[in-house]
Amino acid sequence: MKRYELAELIKRWERGDITPEQAIGQALLWLAALAERVTRLEAGQRKDRPKPN
Repeated sequence: MKRYELAELIKRWERGDITPEQAIGQALLWLAALAERVTRLEAGQRKDRPKPN
C-alpha cells in the first residue's frame, strides 16, 4: 500500500477523498515507519554509550 505524505493524507481526509478505513490504514503505516525510526535511534544511542566498568 502506498503511504501518502502526511500533509497530503490530512488534505485527503479533510476533503473526504478517503474512507475512514483508508485513513486508519495510512495512520498505521505512518506509525510503523515512526516506530522503526525510533528503534533505530535507540539502538544507535546504546552503541554510543560507554560501557560501565
